[in-house]
Amino acid sequence: MNRRDFLKLSTAAAGTAFASQIVPGISYASKEITNQRGPVSDLEVKAMVFDISYVTQILSSPKSGEKTRFWIPLPKSDVEQEITRLSIESPVPFNINEEPKFRNQMVFVGPENLKAGGFISVAYRIRRKTIGTVQDRNEDISKHSVLTGREKADGAITAFVKRVVGSEREPVKVGRRVFDALVETLTYDKTIPGCGMGNSVWTFRNKAGKCDDFHALFRTMMISKGVPVKWEQGIALSYPSAITTSGEMEGDCTGAHCWVRFHAGDGNWVPVDVSEANKRPEMREFFFGNLSPNRFKVSSGKDLILEPAQGGEPLNSFPYTHAEAGGIPLIYGHHFRNRIRFEVVRIEV
Repeated sequence: MNRRDFLKLSTAAAGTAFASQIVPGISYASKEITNQRGPVSDLEVKAMVFDISYVTQILSSPKSGEKTRFWIPLPKSDVEQEITRLSIESPVPFNINEEPKFRNQMVFVGPENLKAGGFISVAYRIRRKTIGTVQDRNEDISKHSVLTGREKADGAITAFVKRVVGSEREPVKVGRRVFDALVETLTYDKTIPGCGMGNSVWTFRNKAGKCDDFHALFRTMMISKGVPVKWEQGIALSYPSAITTSGEMEGDCTGAHCWVRFHAGDGNWVPVDVSEANKRPEMREFFFGNLSPNRFKVSSGKDLILEPAQGGEPLNSFPYTHAEAGGIPLIYGHHFRNRIRFEVVRIEV
């Protein structure tokens, strides 16, 4: 066995501690690739390749003196995206953990007394494809058949679903009717206070919200008709047509994006992005059954218990760093801050 194979085998398992290094066991591109230049149609793009740098900076320590713990979502390779060139830098040892229910991976640091000015950096390259329906017969659909948190249906939502869906039972047709009704009924409004609330009753009453609100309401309506819906959480980047080759964003709820997949039977999961269909009317048909590649998934599922378990209630979703001391969440912007930098390496048409 050569040294490369030994390193792959000895460090690929989750839960292995490191200090600061490129993580073996991850494939590496053999050569650099250049950026796509010139105008491009968002509907013609087959894939995007981009480099991501996700940095969590320590701004201050808790006054209580409690040691802090940090969980940073770590994207995984699957049929939609390929993760390469993974490297992690931390002032103290860290672990790569995986929670058992949804199999989300995360970088875990702590408990430690981290000093102000320190940082934890996670970098990787992603090739993300334009993706449609994915078949996975091994997925436990029961995990995606239960409403969570604020996803509740009141009388008004129930009556709306009955009117829109009628007697239809075929999942794709039910999904299309709910999708169209929400695109036409809701208005995307990023000025609405609160992040990731996903309150179905509030959203339906106000006919407005963000991506979390759109998709929580979609889940509420679909699950009420017996159709399982999987929540997927990630980060959205610029559309290819913007020709934005690099950028930086706040790594909090303002930079997060979510979408869903509903189960159409026989292990087929149909992707839906209701909020983007609302924002981009010319891509409305596309976003029922397809996802654009200017995004990447970092976690899935709702009501998440991390590994090791965080203090307090399960997390509504896991799009960015969760941090706490003594079981109490740290304050974003006061105790820590996240910055996401991206560079588009290639656009494939």
